[in-house]
Amino acid sequence: MERGGDAMNKANNHNKPPLCIDEYPLSKSSARKILLDIANYHSNRVLWSKHVKTRMVQRDITSRQIISLLRNRHMVFTEGPYEQPNGDWKFNIKGLAAGTIIELVIVLKNHQFDPKSLLVTVWVV
Repeated sequence: MERGGDAMNKANNHNKPPLCIDEYPLSKSSARKILLDIANYHSNRVLWSKHVKTRMVQRDITSRQIISLLRNRHMVFTEGPYEQPNGDWKFNIKGLAAGTIIELVIVLKNHQFDPKSLLVTVWVV
């Protein structure tokens, strides 16, 4: 019964607009909430840089591992969030994905109005 409820909530949340938080400076807590919302309900807002795709191949990291990390509520911030000159926020998260600890650099774009996450690079810890 609980799983069905979770599936129903997930379906309902997918129809909602992405979570926007107008906060300065952006806290880890808010960055986590926005990132979890994007990863779980708005995966089309996860942008994959050419560099991260290249590093994934070189380091034998799958897209499934990256999505698993993005959806993991136990992810650890290892750096940031730091504001970039263009107003975006950059941070690193680390966590366990398919038996491997990976670290991912992310840029959160336009978190106040139309959030997207850009995956910059990834490595095995």
